[in-house]
Amino acid sequence: MPPRPRRSTASTTAPKRERSTSSSLSDAPPPKPKASTKAKTKTNGTDKKVKPKTALADDAKAGDDDPTVIEDEPPKKKTKTAKAKVWPPPELSPENHPPRNGYPIFELPSTSASPNGALPPHTTEKRPMLLGAHTSIAGGPAGALLRAGKAGANGLALFTKSQRKWASNPYEPEAIERFRDLMKPKEQGGLGYPPESILVHGSYLINLGNPDETKWNTSYECFKDDVYRCHQLGIKLYNWHPGSTVGACTKEESFASIAKAINRVHKEVPEVVTVIENMANAGSNIVGTAFSELASIIALVEDKSRVRVCLDTCHLFASGYDLRTEETYAETMKKFDEEVGNGYLGGMHLNDSKADLAGNKDLHENIGLGKIGLTGFRCIMRDPLMSGIPLVLETPAPEKALETGDFAIWMREIKLLYEIQGIEDEEWSNKKDEIEQRWRKERDSINPPKEKGPPKSKTAPKGKKKSKKDDSEEDED
Repeated sequence: MPPRPRRSTASTTAPKRERSTSSSLSDAPPPKPKASTKAKTKTNGTDKKVKPKTALADDAKAGDDDPTVIEDEPPKKKTKTAKAKVWPPPELSPENHPPRNGYPIFELPSTSASPNGALPPHTTEKRPMLLGAHTSIAGGPAGALLRAGKAGANGLALFTKSQRKWASNPYEPEAIERFRDLMKPKEQGGLGYPPESILVHGSYLINLGNPDETKWNTSYECFKDDVYRCHQLGIKLYNWHPGSTVGACTKEESFASIAKAINRVHKEVPEVVTVIENMANAGSNIVGTAFSELASIIALVEDKSRVRVCLDTCHLFASGYDLRTEETYAETMKKFDEEVGNGYLGGMHLNDSKADLAGNKDLHENIGLGKIGLTGFRCIMRDPLMSGIPLVLETPAPEKALETGDFAIWMREIKLLYEIQGIEDEEWSNKKDEIEQRWRKERDSINPPKEKGPPKSKTAPKGKKKSKKDDSEEDED
């Protein structure tokens, strides 16, 4: 009588796995090889056979039953080596940069006004005004310097990280080294963008005027990270929007919250100068719309050598400060000196305004094509007070112009501003209209104005409550 086949011990649950007898940690001698037998399989009530489940269906393959069998290892994936990117990118290579604008250098008139808050220059060489644009850091912060060079600019602004995220990855040492190398003078192999020509713009998320402790702490950490990144890169000027009361406290309490952040960051990060930007929306919860509000914040700062103001022309105009004529420009700058002090002026953002004077709307327009007009910007370019500080364009451009490297608008505006700087007073009234018409045609060919559609119904869709955001025509930078 033939021997009865052994019943399979497999079950539908995974058996406890014993230590492999082929392991060197086993004290038991290896068993003799057994003749392989096919285990009976269970059925599920049909003719189909169900394979027994095991914790390792492959214990036999792994050598637990047969020490002479070696487990087949899965094929190893080939490690992909990232190709090193060419530096500098060919499209931004300094070899392809145009000559810098602003030459021959305009002789600024002498003035008896008190000096501005410009940082000490890193060169004794006479330079044009530090005029430039806000450039992208795509590919690393050093890319912003290359893009400024490609635009023929003498100054620039940049973000040190994403402006709409609370946190970003830290810089690689190589990124810091590249940036610092490009800041050096041309004779040392750099592009000649020293610290006094660069104005960093802070994250849009920061609100140091909010009295909520948790939200203030979150904003402060982002603020401090921005300032620390400036220090890493060797940049000295950090500009940001002071914030808002959010309707939860008085303006005076907000001033104290903002000053607390400035005083704290001055102790935690060395050298960097904090530059407060004036804001639009006078009469709202926004802080810093009036010169008196900027002065109130500065009064609470302990180390006043490390605080400055950046004046945004569109924000000034929206808040009721007129810049349109030589007389109104002079009056506005006189008020600034009286209420804040010229010594605190550390930079400017140059933007025309789509909205009217005192319209409380932050709607940027290209230089000379808005409600301020070319005369106001000519006044800025011929004012000795603006010498040695970054003058940064934040004007409209084609969609994703920064990402695609399309600098045509800003290159043209930089040339335009240096052009009108050199036109003498007696010629200006005759040339102004002609220059404006010519520039408008050029602007329209580069960035055609968007066609206005039919007026939107003021009635909110049924079931949807109309928000304040829907009513606002704000365009925050």
